Amino acid sequence: MNKINGEDRSETIKIGGKEIPVIQARSVTTIKHKKTGVVYKDEAEWKRLGIDPKDIQVDTKIIVPSLDLLAKTK
Repeated sequence: MNKINGEDRSETIKIGGKEIPVIQARSVTTIKHKKTGVVYKDEAEWKRLGIDPKDIQVDTKIIVPSLDLLAKTK
């Protein structure tokens, strides 16, 4: 049983003969107009409005759970 921050993480992969837990991450994407700051809900919305792709800014934030950095070592 693998635990990260007290949560059971049973999904693992094998790297170099060691079982490594797979960390589940989330992503949040924000699409906005560079000049006006207007935020669009998806790519289809700004394309439907006929906005030049050069004026679009896409920000992606990756959110991962905190890791136990004080784990015991050999």
